[in-house]
Amino acid sequence: MATRHFVNDGATLVQDALEGLALTDSRLIYDPENKAIINSQHDGNSHITLIAGGGAGHEPSFAGLVGNGLLSAAVSGNLFASPSVQQIVNTIVRVGGAAGTLLVIMNYTGDVLHFHHAAEKARLAGFETAVLVVGDDVSVGRKRSGRVGRRGLAGTILVQKILGAIAQEKKKQGVALSELHRVGQEVVDSLATVGAALDHVHIPGRPKEDFHATADQVELGMGIHNETGCRVISPQPHIANLVDQMLDQLLDPADEDRAYVDFRSGELVLLVNNLGGVSNLEFSAITKAVVDRLRLRGLQPTRIFAGTFMTSLDSKGFSITLLKASDKLLEYLDVPTFAPGWSVSSTGRVPQLRTATAVATKSHTDARARAGPSSLKCTSRQMPSSAEFAPNDKVVDIPHFSSAIKRACLSILTAEAEIDRFDAVVGDGDCGSTLGRAARAILAKLDSEGSKYFGGEDGDAVQALDRLAQTVEEHMDGTSGALYAIFLNALASAVRDLATASGAESEGSIVTQTQWIQASAHALAVLQRATPARVGDRTLMDALEPAIGALRDEEGETADAMLSAARGGRDRTRGMGASFGRAVYVPEASWSQVPDPGAAGVVALLEGLLQSSSEAD
Repeated sequence: MATRHFVNDGATLVQDALEGLALTDSRLIYDPENKAIINSQHDGNSHITLIAGGGAGHEPSFAGLVGNGLLSAAVSGNLFASPSVQQIVNTIVRVGGAAGTLLVIMNYTGDVLHFHHAAEKARLAGFETAVLVVGDDVSVGRKRSGRVGRRGLAGTILVQKILGAIAQEKKKQGVALSELHRVGQEVVDSLATVGAALDHVHIPGRPKEDFHATADQVELGMGIHNETGCRVISPQPHIANLVDQMLDQLLDPADEDRAYVDFRSGELVLLVNNLGGVSNLEFSAITKAVVDRLRLRGLQPTRIFAGTFMTSLDSKGFSITLLKASDKLLEYLDVPTFAPGWSVSSTGRVPQLRTATAVATKSHTDARARAGPSSLKCTSRQMPSSAEFAPNDKVVDIPHFSSAIKRACLSILTAEAEIDRFDAVVGDGDCGSTLGRAARAILAKLDSEGSKYFGGEDGDAVQALDRLAQTVEEHMDGTSGALYAIFLNALASAVRDLATASGAESEGSIVTQTQWIQASAHALAVLQRATPARVGDRTLMDALEPAIGALRDEEGETADAMLSAARGGRDRTRGMGASFGRAVYVPEASWSQVPDPGAAGVVALLEGLLQSSSEAD
């Protein structure tokens, strides 16, 4: 049986996970007999005991939400299976006290039956006990859910947070169990949740089933137990479009089947929940999309909670929960808790978004003002098509420079997918995309600004290179971005220094071929001071060093010599052992499959940059 987990023994997974949780926090007690996590600081005689539970696979719910200000205890069943009646009763007896016990559960048949049965047995044993059932899903709708009611989803977390805070606040003066249950029901009636996922989940210890005929789709209305969604959307929509469809189900007051809550008044609380398999990077972008789409509808959340609260194992999905809240409920949501699964570092209050772009822009402007204007203009011989490299007396202006840069960018974009494929074998698969982002940004600047991007038709050579360096710094991240930015900045600096040394102070003085060669050699030397990588280390230096070496050594067909040297360096990296980067960690057999992606990127850039005008046409 094929598996996709490190732990595939379903019989021991839940117990081991609960014990592992307790090992991380001394305030938590692990009860192996009843598969329960208990707050060691809870006193059931002083204030109401709050117990939640259900099948495993939804962590951090519910065991991770045990702590002051949240749950007193949590009882876990096996994967997607309700805990037994006896587990629940034993936990009530151990944790509960004279103040009473409220069981907060989600609306699933097994949980409802088992927890109600346990509550009756606990009452018979002398423990005042009540059950609050949370149903917040809107995607299934009234017609389909019938008398069963709404499924319980991530909105359950907000119910537990509010009730836990109330129970803690009322510790001294006391609060009736019936009153806490009443408030809980009001919160449930003010909740709406909808989820979406790209696939069904794989349960550890079981074969992975292929639910989808195509990967290019998303299921709207997914449950948390592998239940099919209410609608399959194919092809997969843009995130903004998907969020809009989810918000339609949450907010449309005219939808008689799903309009459970009218959010047009009251304070709005937003909870964006990671169902388990979405990366932190992508999840933050999803959160922004949800807030943006709400604001376009005229809705501004007063509180935003985003994180992994209730999962469906490793589901590649997320859910959106909206709560219509009073000011008092907001105060309860703000009460701090030490529960390890409450992944909120603050109260959830919405901060004013702050950016630092103005500071960065000012620093560039100030630096340029201090440096003063360059004396070498791009109305002189420019970097370079093959014809432009040949020794002649032609003057090359900004349009020629722009044309060469544009060819280089287009060449990068043509090779982008292949370079990513190389990098997928020996790295993390994004080298081509990294170069492509910078290339697209430069092309966009050229399309929108034309020659003004480089300072105008009579542009300054140093300023033109500085503009390129700035764009690279802003759009090419990672090691490649740093190396290219260092080289371009050093190239600009060398051109300025050469102008000063030659005494060429007059407007429009020519940047000669010799000066470009000297500046390129200087830029390489600066780059070599920044990185220990050299030819033979399987990096972009394997192509860049030979190319600039050929530029120094050849006085005739310089472009052909540069390209030949760069291609030779790139080809020699196939099979070469890596000394830097992620390629160091891949199996040695992978090195022979592809050339170094960074070296391939240098070659692609030079192939466009050095292409003659006739070839470009």
